[in-house]
Amino acid sequence: MGSNGFFASLFALSLLTVAVTAQTPRLDSGALTHLDFTTAQKQTVYQSIAKTQKNNAAPVGFRAAVGALAPSGVELAPVPATNAELIPQTKGLEAALVEGEVILVDPQGKKVIAVITPQPQP
Repeated sequence: MGSNGFFASLFALSLLTVAVTAQTPRLDSGALTHLDFTTAQKQTVYQSIAKTQKNNAAPVGFRAAVGALAPSGVELAPVPATNAELIPQTKGLEAALVEGEVILVDPQGKKVIAVITPQPQP
C-alpha cells in the first residue's frame, strides 16, 4: 500500500471516529440520556437511595417521569460513590426519593433520566 493509500485510509478512519463520537450522548450535552439497568442494579440503587434519603412528597403537578424537570422543592443528593463504582452509569448523577420512587437526575439540566420503583420481593 503506497503512502497515499495509507493516508487516505487514516483520513477515512478519523472521519468515522468523529461520526461515532458525535452520535454518543453525554450528560452535559443537554441530550436526554437513557439508562438501562438490570433488575439487580435497580434493586441496588433503590435500596441505597431509600436508606440514605428522606421520602419527599411530590410537589403539586410533579409526576416522576423520564424527561421531567426535577422540582426545586425536591432535595437531590449525589449518587453514593459505592453505587457509582458498582453501576458506572450512575456516576455523576443526583438522586432523590419522591413518593417512594427513586429518581435519578442529570445535575446539569435537572432532568429526570430514570425512575426506579421498589422491586417486589419474591
